[in-house]
Amino acid sequence: MSILRIRAILGSLTVLIAGLLVPIAGVSPAAALAGSSDWKVIAAGGFHSCGIRTNGRLYCWGDNSSGRLGTGDTTARLAPTEVAGGATNWTSVSLGAWFTCARKSTGRLYCWGYNYRGQLGNGTTNESHVPVEVAGGWTNWTTVVAGAFHVCGRRSTGRLYCWGSNNYSQLGDATTTDRLVPTQVAGGWTNWTSVSPGMSQTCGRRSTGRLYCWGNNFAGGIGDGTTTPRPTPTQVAGGWTNWTSVSVGANHACGRRSTGRLYCWGYNGNGAVGDSTNGQRFVPTQVAGAATDWSAVSTGNAHTCARKVSGRLFCWGSGTKGQLGNNQYVDQWAPVEVAGGATDWSLLSLGQEYSCALTKSLRAYCWGYGIGGQLGAGVAETQRAFPDEVAAG
Repeated sequence: MSILRIRAILGSLTVLIAGLLVPIAGVSPAAALAGSSDWKVIAAGGFHSCGIRTNGRLYCWGDNSSGRLGTGDTTARLAPTEVAGGATNWTSVSLGAWFTCARKSTGRLYCWGYNYRGQLGNGTTNESHVPVEVAGGWTNWTTVVAGAFHVCGRRSTGRLYCWGSNNYSQLGDATTTDRLVPTQVAGGWTNWTSVSPGMSQTCGRRSTGRLYCWGNNFAGGIGDGTTTPRPTPTQVAGGWTNWTSVSVGANHACGRRSTGRLYCWGYNGNGAVGDSTNGQRFVPTQVAGAATDWSAVSTGNAHTCARKVSGRLFCWGSGTKGQLGNNQYVDQWAPVEVAGGATDWSLLSLGQEYSCALTKSLRAYCWGYGIGGQLGAGVAETQRAFPDEVAAG
């Protein structure tokens, strides 16, 4: 087993052995905090991040304006800090621009932070510095996903609900009225399987394998071949029935088909579509390289990252803050591999101008813009262009 590369990172000394990021026990810079191998979920937002450990406890870090970290105050944190309440049954978490939502194993949803547009879903516009339950008291939520200023969730009935900002009909209820409580998406369908809200548009997948998007259609973000806003779910062009996932950024979206091929559409000024150009794409356009082994994709503000079956991670689009993780600070119009060449990447989540991911060994890494402390290394950082381990907290 040969050592391919050794580098010091904040939190520990990490060696890349046979494609795996392996921390060396007992070696850590005095100025940084060591990481841990018990993260099962990580989520990136605007200027804050959150993660769930294998013990079911939820931690957040970064900017804490409006109480988005859920710690009961507004003090920023440079390292993971447990959310108020000490619950041990958190199962998923998703971050908006200035707020957070999460699900417990009871099937109940909770949100906290900024609430000017009703994105906490509790019937008010008052911010909260600790988790508050989403209105309705339902115990059958299966999914919650936050966009910039709106949220969508799926219940076990297969119905889809959204709430919060609705100025571009991103809630999909055929109006432009903000909703302070979960409101069912138009159509009444009971076969939604996943959903992804963005800045001012939303996309979702149904069990038929078809994709639908709604809301603002700036630069073709709906993917229906037009720039016409859509107040209700509208099928993405192509009529394909083999979409397996979708992720929406600020003004672009990407989806994977069962063929393992990856397609993106919408705003492409920074190359976020990944087709080797910077021209807008109004319909799903295959990512450069025509690879058939993509396994997951996540979108940020204007960048995209995706994992291959091999466990390798690639990013493209806006890169001026180091969010592509390739040791550079420039845009890329086609996929470039994240520095290190690791082959054990698993879950990934992209924020506004930064990226986070887990390895199969349950270690968490973040890179890109870090001015709010969202990279979580335990020290103040402005930006970083390579994966660095999140502190244990």
